[in-house]
Amino acid sequence: MEKIRLIAYNGLKAKIIDNSFCTECGACEAACPTHALKVNNEGVSRLFDCSEILDLCPICYEVCPHSEALLLRSLEPLSDAPVRSEAVGYFRKILLAQSNDPKKREQTHDGAVVTTLLTEGLKDKILDSAVVTQTEDANPIKPKSQVAIFQEEINKSSGSKFFPSSVIKAYGDAVLNYHRKNIAVVGLPCQVLALRKIDAWKHMISGKAKVIIGLFCFGTFSSAPFLEYIEREYKIPPSEIEKMHLSKELIVETKKGVIGIPMSEVKQNILPSCKTCIDYSAEVSDISVGSGYPLKDWSVVIIRTKAGEDYFNAAVKKGVINTRDIQDEPEVFERVIIAALQKRTTGLIEGSKLEKSHSYVPIRVIRETELMSTVKVEDIMTKEITTVQSNMTVCNLLKIMATKAHAGYPVVEENGELSGVVTIEEASTVDKSLRGSTLVGSIARKNVDICYPGETVLDAFRKMSQLETGRIIVLDPENPKKMLGIISKRDIMHALVQQASEVEHI
Repeated sequence: MEKIRLIAYNGLKAKIIDNSFCTECGACEAACPTHALKVNNEGVSRLFDCSEILDLCPICYEVCPHSEALLLRSLEPLSDAPVRSEAVGYFRKILLAQSNDPKKREQTHDGAVVTTLLTEGLKDKILDSAVVTQTEDANPIKPKSQVAIFQEEINKSSGSKFFPSSVIKAYGDAVLNYHRKNIAVVGLPCQVLALRKIDAWKHMISGKAKVIIGLFCFGTFSSAPFLEYIEREYKIPPSEIEKMHLSKELIVETKKGVIGIPMSEVKQNILPSCKTCIDYSAEVSDISVGSGYPLKDWSVVIIRTKAGEDYFNAAVKKGVINTRDIQDEPEVFERVIIAALQKRTTGLIEGSKLEKSHSYVPIRVIRETELMSTVKVEDIMTKEITTVQSNMTVCNLLKIMATKAHAGYPVVEENGELSGVVTIEEASTVDKSLRGSTLVGSIARKNVDICYPGETVLDAFRKMSQLETGRIIVLDPENPKKMLGIISKRDIMHALVQQASEVEHI
C-alpha cells in the first residue's frame, strides 16, 4: 500500500500560496527542519519532497502568519498588559517619542526612534545584532532583509519599505548562521506574528529575540503590478524611482521630481492578504512604532510588554530618546486610532467577500469556540466602566480618549442614567473649530448595543459580529438604565488567551 504522507506543506500550498496570500516573510523557510523551502521574490519554492525525510510535520503551516494555528498562544507574552484596546491591542503605555539626534530625524522623515533604539542597543552590547530591512544599492525601492551587526548597517535601513521582505528568514540566519543570541527584530505586523508563532512553537530558533519592534502598516504592494500601475498612470519607469514615503498620500521621489499618489489608488494595489489584515499597529510586538503625523519629527510609540518597556526606558534614561505625553496632541492619537479601526473594518469586510470566492481566507479574528458557549458574560466583562457626561465637549472627550486609549465610551446624563454611546468615529466627524462647543450628547449614538450578564460569551460575540461593533454594554435585566459592565472582543480574546495559557501549563 502506498504510504500516506500528511505534510504541512500541502496545506500551506493549498490555502496560502495558491491563493496568493503569501507575504514572503520567510518563516516557513527559517523553520523548516529539512531545509526544503526557499522564499524569494517569486514566493515560496519547494526544493524537494520533504515528506520523504519527515512525515507528519506541521511546522511550515503553523508558523505562517496567515494560518489559523497558534494565534492565541502568540498573544501570551502580551496578556499581562494592563490595557486592552479594540483598536490597537494590548499595551502598557502610548506616547510620543523622537531621537535627540536631529540628523537621524532628518534622514528618516519621522522621529528616528527605531534607528536610535537599535544603534544604542548595539553600542551598549544589549544587542548582538538586529534584523532590519534595507534597500538594494542597484534598486533603491527593492527591500532586502538582513542581519545588521554594525551601526552603519542600521542607519542604511531607515525609511519606509513598501514591498514584501523576508524578515523571518533573516532572523533564522542570525540564529543559525551568525549564532546570535540577543537579536532585535524590526518587522511589519505579519512578520512579527510569524516570529511570535515560532516562539510559541518552541522551535530551535525561538527565544533569541531580545526585543521585537513592530511597524505600523496599512499593507504592502504586490511589486510588479504596482510598479506597472505607476508607469502606466504616472509615466514613471521603476528605474527612475529613488525613494517613497507616506504622509497624507504616497510620496514618490524620482530623478525628475516628486509626485503624490492618493491613498485610494495606493490601497488598490496592496497584496490580497493585506486587504484582509486587521492589524495596523503590530499588536503582538514588544514595542510598536509609527508616524506621529501631523507632528514633524515625532513618532507614536506603543509599549506593549515588560521586555519592551525595560528596553525603551533604558534609552530614555540614557537621554537618546525624548518623549511627550500623547494626550497633549489628541489629533495624533485620533489619527492612529481611526487608521487602526479603518484597517480592522476594511479587513473584516474584505475577508467576508473573499470567503465567498475562496476556500480559505487568512484567519485574523476569533472563531466560535466551546469556551465561548459555556462562559457567561458576567464572568469576563469589565466591571469598572469609564463613562463620559453628555454635556462634555468633544474637545475634552478626545483628551480622555488619548489618555485612556479606548475607542468608545457609554454616555450618561447628570443622574447617571445611560443615554447613548460615543466613539472616536463620531468625534472625528466634528469640525476642529467646533469641537470646543459641540457637546457629546449631540453626537452620541442613541441605539445602544446591549446584552445581559447571564448570556453566554458566544451570544455576545455573535451580537458584536452582527452589529459590526467591538463592544457591548451589559445591563441589569431588572433595571435597563443601570450598567453592570461592558464586554469587548478584546475581553473575549483575553479570556481565550488565559485559557490557552492554563491548558499549556497543566
